[in-house]
Amino acid sequence: MQEIKYPYFKKGRILKSSMLENLRDYPRDVLEIYNENLSDGIVCGLTPKVEENIITFTKGIIKHNGKLYVLNNPTSITYGETEVEVMIKVNFYDELKDHDYLTQYIEIEIDQDMNLMDNQKELGRFKLKKGAYLRSNYQDLYDFTTEYNTINIVNVEYSGYKEPTISNTILKYFARQVMACRTQNPLDINFAMLCLNSTRIEREVIYNYISYKLGEEIKSLTNKEIHSRLVKILDMIKKENPISKTSKVPGRKIILD
Repeated sequence: MQEIKYPYFKKGRILKSSMLENLRDYPRDVLEIYNENLSDGIVCGLTPKVEENIITFTKGIIKHNGKLYVLNNPTSITYGETEVEVMIKVNFYDELKDHDYLTQYIEIEIDQDMNLMDNQKELGRFKLKKGAYLRSNYQDLYDFTTEYNTINIVNVEYSGYKEPTISNTILKYFARQVMACRTQNPLDINFAMLCLNSTRIEREVIYNYISYKLGEEIKSLTNKEIHSRLVKILDMIKKENPISKTSKVPGRKIILD
């Protein structure tokens, strides 16, 4: 039998340390139970936004080595021209304990080393030309991997069931462009609707969709390989469903005697 306690506050009663501990632990317990089966990676948030020479990551939750970290404030970092590819990393430092707190320090930085250490996760990468500005808005699906002046989030791991998945932002771009083609293929429509209506698409679902569309057996793909195949599939859908901007829906004729 399990015991579930909620503190009961009433005028005239003594405030006990155990009651405060219950308030402290309950939100963390709920969060950990709810995300227990999720892999390491970004659970939500941490979306990059660019303004002049500053990149701001929205507040969010990230899982690392099975532990959840809640970043309850946006984090901003400055950037400059690189001419070479650099990676935006989040660093997880060792816990520090004192009499009152257990403190975990997390830092977001830009690093020319494209390898990740055990205490790091990737938040994106970019290569910025001299005199250019960085951007985080994308023109189409292929644009996510544009070599220069664009934040590339294709390789970032997002938390999924048992194994990481790809960014939902990428999948939503794919889905919107598929729906814009007015395809009549039920498989494409269902997958696009799923992407638009979900916060997370599991890697297994993506593999199966790609396998059906391209007729190849898929056991494992990197995020970059998933993205390139989705670009290929989108090109196929566009060729199968050409839409003329000048085409008009034919109207009905009314003949009067």
